Order: sequence, then structure tokens, then C-alpha cells
Amino acid sequence: MMVQEQRKTKRKLFLTADLVFGSALVVGVIIDYFQPLSFGNLSGTIVLHLIGAPLLLLGGAVIVFAKRELQRYGESSEPGIPTSGIVNSGLYRYSRNPLYAGLTLCFAGLAFGVDMPWFLILLPLTLLVTQILLIYPEERYLEAKFGEEYLHYKRTVRRWF
Repeated sequence: MMVQEQRKTKRKLFLTADLVFGSALVVGVIIDYFQPLSFGNLSGTIVLHLIGAPLLLLGGAVIVFAKRELQRYGESSEPGIPTSGIVNSGLYRYSRNPLYAGLTLCFAGLAFGVDMPWFLILLPLTLLVTQILLIYPEERYLEAKFGEEYLHYKRTVRRWF
């Protein structure tokens, strides 16, 4: 069982949220190079920073608190490390995926902060890729490992906020 569990968790070590969101950032910069886009009259104003900075701070705080809650229970957010239990406290009471939610807030904040609307345009696709390539496999793994305990958690806590 342990070998099979490790195989299930290690097969996607290369595929992480950092890679998915980072790729979207790179694609956004490349698209913007060839087809520049801005927030129009808001470009160059403090308004974009007043929108972007709080989103970045909030997203960063969500990530820090979510990781801290995982560490509190001896769990890791790193792919490839088997999960030993379901964390359902802290931010995990409200979202099954607060780390992805935090990254989403940071991504949106960065879009405003650096005046790069392409990031916002790419965000729905990024979230779809995250859902399909990261969240669905994680949910299948947790269902197989924890059965009814995870299914109950899944029924009572939203995937996102």
C-alpha cells in the first residue's frame, strides 16, 4: 500500500501550483509584449496600487495562515508527500483549497499592481487548469485514502471560499 500511495502522490511532483500560476504569468507577459494592454485611464495612477496591494497582502496572508495550519498538524503542502490526515480547522473550515485561493488573490493583485490586464484575462483559464490538473487528482487521492471522512468534509466545506 505504501508504494502505491507514494506512486499516486509522486507522479505529479513536477506539476505544482507554482508551475501553473507561474506559467500563466509568463504567458501574460509574452502576450503583453506583442499586444500591450492596460487598465486605460487608471494606468499610472495610485488607484491600481490601492486595488492590487490589498489583494496581494490578503492573498499572502491566506497562504501563510493555510500553511501554518497544515504545519500545526504535521502536514505538508509539498506534492509527493503523503497526507496523514484531513485538516479541517483554520481556513480549512471555509475552503478545501485556501492555498489556491490565496494564489488567486495574489495573481489578481499583481495584475492590478503592475497594470497587466492580461493576468486577469488569463485567470479563468489558470483556475480551470488548476481545477483539472491539481484539485481533481488531489480530491481523488483523498477520497481513496480517507473515504467517508473526506467525503463528509467535501460535502460540508466549499472547494473555494
